Amino acid sequence: VFIPSAFTPNNDGDNDVLRVRTFFADEVTDMELMIYNRWGEEVFRTQNIYEVWDGTFREEALPPDSYGFYLRVVGPNGEELIQKGNITLLR
Repeated sequence: VFIPSAFTPNNDGDNDVLRVRTFFADEVTDMELMIYNRWGEEVFRTQNIYEVWDGTFREEALPPDSYGFYLRVVGPNGEELIQKGNITLLR
């Protein structure tokens, strides 16, 4: 399971969205991804491994910044993976 540390939602066709990447997406039994701004406000949440974040919040483009994330994935064997860190949004 991998989540990129940066992405560039500038509509150039390269790295325009942030997504959880894994070789066993079809076998994930539970997943939650939450992204927060520097003040702790939740700007994105999903429980769908295929849903992507486009760098917006309430239909407004967010500014370039570092955003915190929390990711929990339950894999095919019931193993739980928890990751926390930062994602850099570049424009």
